[in-house]
Amino acid sequence: MAKIPTYKKDEETGAVIFTDATAYVQRKKVIVSTKLAKKAEKESKRSINSMKREIKTLKKQVATSSAFETRIRKLEENNRESAEENN
Repeated sequence: MAKIPTYKKDEETGAVIFTDATAYVQRKKVIVSTKLAKKAEKESKRSINSMKREIKTLKKQVATSSAFETRIRKLEENNRESAEENN
């Protein structure tokens, strides 16, 4: 047997009209749980995006620090060579 709906939708306003008090409570619970699920999903996406940005900046920092290290090594080699030439 088909379940008899405990609420109906008003054609003009689109409002939900409940004929059973427990149906209203159940509907509210469903709405709240749906909102919480959407909020959790949104927060999850935010944290993922935040992590992606953090990884991107860390990669940039690593690239610049390795470039500095290379530059420092070259300068040190040049200093050694010039010191050897002077001796």
